This record gives sequence, C-alpha cells and structure tokens, in this order.
Amino acid sequence: MLFKAVGSCRKIRARLFSSEPPSWNTISQFRWFLPIQTRWKDNDQYGHINNAVYHSIYDTVINVFLIRHVGLDLESAVLPRGYMVTNSCTFLGSARYPEVYLAGLGVSKLGNTSVRYKLCLFPQKNPEESLLLNLKDGHNPTDPVVRRFAENGLVQGDFVHVFVDPKTEKPVHISQEWRSKLDLLTNHY
Repeated sequence: MLFKAVGSCRKIRARLFSSEPPSWNTISQFRWFLPIQTRWKDNDQYGHINNAVYHSIYDTVINVFLIRHVGLDLESAVLPRGYMVTNSCTFLGSARYPEVYLAGLGVSKLGNTSVRYKLCLFPQKNPEESLLLNLKDGHNPTDPVVRRFAENGLVQGDFVHVFVDPKTEKPVHISQEWRSKLDLLTNHY
C-alpha cells in the first residue's frame, strides 16, 4: 500500500511542477535590486549565513521597495499594510560574512489583495572589488554596477503579502497607483 501512495505522490508532484514557470535564479529575470552587506552576527556555527537571516533580508528588501518606490507609509492610519502570509527559501548555495550581495526583487503574481514576490541573492563576481552601491534607492537592471554580480543566484525566495486595512486588518484591494508600481517588477516574458 505504501508503494502505491508513493507512486501517486510522484505523479501529483510531476503534474504540479511540470507547469511551473522557470525558477527565478538569474539576475536578468529581476527588475530591481538592493545591495545587502552581511553582518558578523549573521554567521552560524558552520561559517555561513544562518537560514533564518535570509528571511529577514528578503522581508527588508520588499519593505524598502514598498516604502521608497510604492508609497507604503508605516505611520499611516489609512494606507494598507502588507502582512506576510507565507515565505520560503530555496538554497542553491550559501552567503558568507563579510560579503556584499545584490538582492533581486520581482513580482510573479499581482492579485487583487495580494502580491507574490520572487527574490534571489547574487554574489559579487570579484568580492575584492570596491563598488559604489545605492543602499537607499537600490538599482535598476540597467545600472552598470549590476553587471558586477554573478548571473546565477545563491538563494531564492518566495514571499506573499496580503494587503490589509490597518484598522480592521481585513484584506483590501491594491490601489491602481500601487498596482502600476508593483507591476514594474513583473517579469513579462
């Protein structure tokens, strides 16, 4: 009986993943980037960044974009807030301290009340090279500094925000203004 169940699971998994779009792990798939400096406390006993730190990095990248480029105001009593409802990371490699990485941010699905973000962390091609990076506003794919980072990423992220009313905490529709700004991160292949 167990063998039959395992076979069924394999068929279901094959069906689910056969229609999945290509994974977001190349730098050319992303429309916005934020430089990330690793910190001493990020390391774990194995000498690489602790798994939980990636979730914090990606949450920061998303919120920096929302605050600086979309219009999220953390002190507003009327503007929606994004509540994280799910997140995951897929590890293709690991980051280390002390290094600088470029976090790519994209949108794979823009719903009525929610956004599915795709993220990936890209290492410098030459870690010894000094770079001028914009930590405040980030970078677009056309910025020359983006070419100084590897084409393939180390850690992919998949995060979903549901936007809610700050008073009722019930889902609200994403405004057209916010939709147009978030749509800039959508990969239109």
